[in-house]
Amino acid sequence: NILQISPASKTDSLDGSSYQVSLDHVFKEHLMDWSASSHHFPVVCLDLSSDGTWFAAGRFSSGKGAVHVFTLSTNEDGRYRHWWSLPKMDAPTTCIKFLGGGIVESSLAVGCSNNEFYIYNLGRRSLSHWSNDMGLPLLKSLPKELTSRSEPVARIVSNSATPQRFILGSHGYFCAVDLDQPVPERSSMFPPDHLRAKRLQLIKEDDAMMFCPPPGKKSKSNLTRDTSTNFTICLRYSEILFQDFIAENEMVVVEQPWMSILEELPDALARRVYGT
Repeated sequence: NILQISPASKTDSLDGSSYQVSLDHVFKEHLMDWSASSHHFPVVCLDLSSDGTWFAAGRFSSGKGAVHVFTLSTNEDGRYRHWWSLPKMDAPTTCIKFLGGGIVESSLAVGCSNNEFYIYNLGRRSLSHWSNDMGLPLLKSLPKELTSRSEPVARIVSNSATPQRFILGSHGYFCAVDLDQPVPERSSMFPPDHLRAKRLQLIKEDDAMMFCPPPGKKSKSNLTRDTSTNFTICLRYSEILFQDFIAENEMVVVEQPWMSILEELPDALARRVYGT
């Protein structure tokens, strides 16, 4: 539903409030020619493009129609149109985010529960060139440090100053992505001395012992992929509740550490002592 909030006239404002809320539109266009079973999954994410021309709704499902894209009215006729139902994906949708807008061609980023993501070109109603170049399924082309994490991607945030860059956010980490840079085989960790980063380093060393490539001089392209800062994973924050850009190059992160939750719990009724 789209609600319209407008200044209330003195005759309409009975309780002294200065604004009134009215129902402007109910989205039903995407329900046509679809079976009822395709809409059993709840809507988990909504997003509006920065220029106000696109609107998307995502369900926690991987089937066709899990994500619907609508065009919003930009003139006086006030028409809303169902533009596209995204094709079937490998895993349920967890988050969506419009990229670009204005002079930059609008696209839609869709995150999935297995930590892969896809970029869709809205004008062509198809996968973007970046997603096509990465190959399908995308999970095989992304760094293992991202795809092997048990925490699914919960949000995608983008900086209006850099439309080709965005952040994949979860509850215990976030990953910086630059579509103009090559995708590395391994992701860097920040800070590198974090406990979770050290644990992952041990896994890397075990994998290296199982597969040792023949000695040889590294090519320039491999060296670039190994030292790339693209897909860097930040572990500085934990239990992230909210994360988004509030201005160009300015982001806010809200976290809820576990210790603050434990401090609010009441005292234990009984305490068992083991080993005595």
